[in-house]
Amino acid sequence: MARHSQKLREEARQLFLTGEVTSISEIARRVKAKPHTIGVWKRDEDWDGLRIKIDKRAAEQLVERLATEKTNLNATHYKLWQGVVARVYGSLGKDRLGANEIRDLERVAGILEKAQKGQRLARGLSLDGQTEEQIRAEAAAETRHVVDTFLQVVKREVVDDATRDRIAQAILALVPAGTDDDEEPS
Repeated sequence: MARHSQKLREEARQLFLTGEVTSISEIARRVKAKPHTIGVWKRDEDWDGLRIKIDKRAAEQLVERLATEKTNLNATHYKLWQGVVARVYGSLGKDRLGANEIRDLERVAGILEKAQKGQRLARGLSLDGQTEEQIRAEAAAETRHVVDTFLQVVKREVVDDATRDRIAQAILALVPAGTDDDEEPS
């Protein structure tokens, strides 16, 4: 029986942490348990805190991935520009830089500049390097940090469990679940 109970607890936790279901009563209905039992599990295992940690880590990983992509793209662009500069140095070393060679270098530089801008835009990077996803991920991480801090204060200052859980649920319901939603919370 304990193994069955543990399986139900894990299923309930999974439903909550994935955001598939957020209400205690709906989780209880799905796993065929009492809402009070789900509430106890939620409180004992601090599911709200776990979800905040998961969301925060996902936002951090997104920022890390975007930073790596940006760094790789910048390294590629740097190498290409090094080639142009090397050719200029080579021409200067010959003590002559003819009109045709200057025109060729200008064309190559223009092509590289346009290609660089095109690649940045195609990858969702602005010309200064920050992406919309980065901005959203940073904002989501900051929001989650504020919510996490607020919930910690509520847990410390509000003695009544039921009141504390209602406050936590109300706050979490107002915070957008994902970074893809542009809608304001209702």
